[in-house]
Amino acid sequence: MDIFHGIKGSPIKKKIILLALFSTLIPLLVVGPITFAFLNKSVENKVSTTVTNLLTIVNWNINTFVAEIEDISNIVFLSNDIHRYLTHNKKDPKHYMYETSSRNTLSNITVVNKPYIHSIYIGNENHGFLKVNQGNSNMNGNVFSQIEDTTLYHQLLDSPWKGQWFNSSKLRLNAGNDEPFLFGRMIRNLGTKDPIGVLLISIDPMIFENMFKEVNIQGNILVLNGDKILYSRNKMEMSPIQLTEIIDGSKDNGTVINYIDGKKNIINYHTNENTDWKIVSIVPFENVVQDINQIRLITITLLVIAFIISVVFAIYLSSRITRELGLLRLVTEQMERREIVSGIHFNKEDEIGKIGNRFVELYNRNNDLTLRLYEAKVKEKEAELLALQSHINPHFLYNTLNAMFWMAEKSKAKPIAKMAISLSKIFKLTLNDGNPITTVKNEIEQVKSYLDIQNIRFDHNIFYHFQVDPNILEEKLIKLLLQPIVENAVYHGLEPKNGRGTITIVGSMQNDCLLFKIIDTGKGFNTSEIDIYSKGYALKNINERLKLHYGDEFGLDINSKIDEGTTVILKVGLKH
Repeated sequence: MDIFHGIKGSPIKKKIILLALFSTLIPLLVVGPITFAFLNKSVENKVSTTVTNLLTIVNWNINTFVAEIEDISNIVFLSNDIHRYLTHNKKDPKHYMYETSSRNTLSNITVVNKPYIHSIYIGNENHGFLKVNQGNSNMNGNVFSQIEDTTLYHQLLDSPWKGQWFNSSKLRLNAGNDEPFLFGRMIRNLGTKDPIGVLLISIDPMIFENMFKEVNIQGNILVLNGDKILYSRNKMEMSPIQLTEIIDGSKDNGTVINYIDGKKNIINYHTNENTDWKIVSIVPFENVVQDINQIRLITITLLVIAFIISVVFAIYLSSRITRELGLLRLVTEQMERREIVSGIHFNKEDEIGKIGNRFVELYNRNNDLTLRLYEAKVKEKEAELLALQSHINPHFLYNTLNAMFWMAEKSKAKPIAKMAISLSKIFKLTLNDGNPITTVKNEIEQVKSYLDIQNIRFDHNIFYHFQVDPNILEEKLIKLLLQPIVENAVYHGLEPKNGRGTITIVGSMQNDCLLFKIIDTGKGFNTSEIDIYSKGYALKNINERLKLHYGDEFGLDINSKIDEGTTVILKVGLKH
């Protein structure tokens, strides 16, 4: 209890070091012996499972190989040229033509990518030929009569369509092949099912060597066809019949632990469904025990090394963690004093450092938002004061302008009437029933009414054009965007030129936003010398309203050249 009480009151650095030491010592002193007690059985099961998985892979390779051979037999079985060759019994030019075509068919099969095929024979009692792909022919005279004398031929007759695998020293198509490995199939008439010839494919038994070269087993691996060995990686010290009795022929797959010549072995076997071949692995048990002893030695060594490393790493890690915690404590002290946190850098890769950086970021952002909120409230108060200073009853003014229009009409003062009605429209569109959202069409009408008034003033020297896409006229946007810009163009661009010039307004939809261009041929100015946003309250106001309502990616941009004119580009969002 005193020990735990002492740990509880110790600094966090000491706790981290003790935690690392205990977490290393517990596996070393407790888990290690318990693990070694079950290691023998565990490794034995692991070896068995691993070998079983390898045998499954080998089985897949055999299926692939068997499928390739069966595909070749299907090509031969279905070849029209080979059918004509086997059924044409006359020795005439057609016979030789069919034979040449048949040989070409077999050459295309064997030469390209099938080096494991020694030779292919097709023929019947009338004629046939042996196509040799590897080695030399071992057949002389009438090959078909030699095949017909074997039990192989009679087995093929009894299987109507499917081919069969054989290994017998009585029939060798290639010289030097003492243990021939054959695939046979009867070629039949597709309509009558009558046999018209026989197909034999001689396979190099070393095909299994290529299949098993990636199988790393500390023992022997075999392929059995019944009681005959098709392949054995090492020399067998027992007969295939004895091996068949050991692995229990009634089961397709399994694991057997048995003694061979007085030595204990782990025997795994897997039966291929397509050929009934058994793939057998024999691993001496002493190899497994040897691996266990090596694992035990390596494990103890690694645990000791891990203990030493953990002590060093615990000291280093505790220093890094306590450093980050110290910085975090310093930050909280600055926050408590309501100071701006700066000059403190946490480790970006460390979890505590990430929390510290995020903590500082949120604190500074909160301070910034508080300042912005204060500034917004000040601006709101300023706007309220400006509204109070410039307050005029707009409905009263609108009704008065309408009365002036009718009085001017009665007095036949057309210019005064037009100015009154245009100004009336401007106020009506500005009011917009108190709704801050209007349409593109209303904005255009407001600009047109404003320019009509200015044209009366400047003796119709202002020419204006609207190039607005009709499809956007009903799109919604915040009001009073275009008219203040046009007003700037008139007062700052055209008025110095006695009102002479052209104003063009272009409107379109591009990339899910509204794009407006207000182009004037006025006086222009040098944009590098004049900050239009600080000089022009209207433009600054429009820019801030757009960003506030639609986002920072929206707003206005100004391009101007002296004596050439000015272009204001307005980017408006589509949300309302």
